[in-house]
Amino acid sequence: MTRSTIRCTRFSADTPTIRDLVREYIASIDENACRDEVEIGLCALPAPYEASGNGYVLILQSEIVVGGSAFAGLDASAAEMSRLYVRPAFRGAGIVRALVSLVMMEAASSGHRRMVLHTLPDWRPARALYDELGFEPIPAYAGVGVAEALCHARDIDSARA
Repeated sequence: MTRSTIRCTRFSADTPTIRDLVREYIASIDENACRDEVEIGLCALPAPYEASGNGYVLILQSEIVVGGSAFAGLDASAAEMSRLYVRPAFRGAGIVRALVSLVMMEAASSGHRRMVLHTLPDWRPARALYDELGFEPIPAYAGVGVAEALCHARDIDSARA
């Protein structure tokens, strides 16, 4: 069994790796409006993830980057999880669940008490996982620029993150 390593990124050393991963994520998105939003964020890297209270987490297997996800503070208590992507060859082995858990723990250690996210209606496996992890539907929050987006939130309880 291959061992996975999960770690927070080191800007600027990991910025090229994150850019490559986000480009793969963009290529996998069917919705043009969502793709545009992510491309704008790609141009701004490493912002906002290198700022205090924000971060980007990578997951590796045998030193190969297999996925990653970001979080950034929205207000004094909430952070948004975004850009969650695991390369297709590595899906189905609990990596996404582990990545979400670590992102939530990192956000909690940065002082956030609530995690919000948005996804698209067609992303059924992602929505099912978020349901399993206790995320509940919420109205759209500030910064969600895709009309079709489905928003979810959950309090961060580090014991079950």
